[in-house]
Amino acid sequence: MHCEEIIVALRQLERERNIPFDELMATLEGAFANAYRRQRHLPSSARIQAKFNPDYPHCFRVFAEKEVVGLVTDENTQISLEEAKQIKPDAEVGEVIEVDMPVEEFGRIAVQNALQVLVQRLRELEREHTVKELVERKKEVIPARVERFIGSKVLLSYGRLEVVLPEKHQSPRDVYEIGETIKVYVLEVKLPPTEPGREPRLRDVRVIASRTEPNLVACLLRQEVPEIASGDVEIKALAREPGERTKVAVASRNPLIDAVGACLGSRGMRVQAISNELFNEPIDVVKWSHDPEQFIREALSPARVNRVILNPEKREALVVVPNHQMRQAVGKGGVNVRLAEQLTGWKLDVRSEGDIARGEASMGIPSARRP
Repeated sequence: MHCEEIIVALRQLERERNIPFDELMATLEGAFANAYRRQRHLPSSARIQAKFNPDYPHCFRVFAEKEVVGLVTDENTQISLEEAKQIKPDAEVGEVIEVDMPVEEFGRIAVQNALQVLVQRLRELEREHTVKELVERKKEVIPARVERFIGSKVLLSYGRLEVVLPEKHQSPRDVYEIGETIKVYVLEVKLPPTEPGREPRLRDVRVIASRTEPNLVACLLRQEVPEIASGDVEIKALAREPGERTKVAVASRNPLIDAVGACLGSRGMRVQAISNELFNEPIDVVKWSHDPEQFIREALSPARVNRVILNPEKREALVVVPNHQMRQAVGKGGVNVRLAEQLTGWKLDVRSEGDIARGEASMGIPSARRP
């Protein structure tokens, strides 16, 4: 294989496997050095190194790192001061110098063997990079492929790493099919315990993902809405009941940008894309406000609110809605008002105009918000 072919091959691997070129080259150099050591029957104590260099035979400069000594007792690791000065005139005893090794007779087969070692190492390199990436992307969203099911657990793959989606982190709406790609929130990356000075066995790395975390929606919004990614729009609060509904309160840092409109996108396409990813989980995007009364009105969206009466000391509020809006304000099973409470931090007592007119509020009848 010519030097140019080696470069082309490594560049292709860099693109396909997402492994840096320098790391691939370092692995190939190590494989070449090991192949040279085996062919020359050199002991493991010999510090043989190889560096890619198109000017050298077989595209690699091979050298041994040897210590300069007054009396040589091991030719594999030592060199006399006299010989060292022929290589480096100012060499001194105790110094380590590089001694070029002959590679002219190093055959094509040995080069191919070195390349085969590189291919064998690719899988491990991919796993190492995937682990590093996941450690860096902990608490972020990644795309993962559904591979198989073990009991109630869903096993996914990200690169060459296995990702576990436990039952408690699965949304009730989720339907998984083998081979499909879904987006999951990286909850934990557990590295196995290791002895000092030893790398962890990557096959024992355990990655736990979630589809129920509220931050999954926040991350999806950052991916889908450029204004959030740029910081022009801020997510101020988020409340979620997985599979039921999510409410997000947003505010604009740029007076020229409508925060809610930016999140919704043209014809609601941005938020709809996120809803589709969550198997059509409803997502309400509302405008955040410093004013508690206004924020409560927004939080109960899509229901229309007539009046909000605040009790700041108890952080409670009586919310009055039109009769025909009561069901929408409360939501199925009370989900809408529960999420509005989580979003605003206020306890909400939602009643209809009819309730108020009949004097039920003053009689202390339990809130209609709790079916």
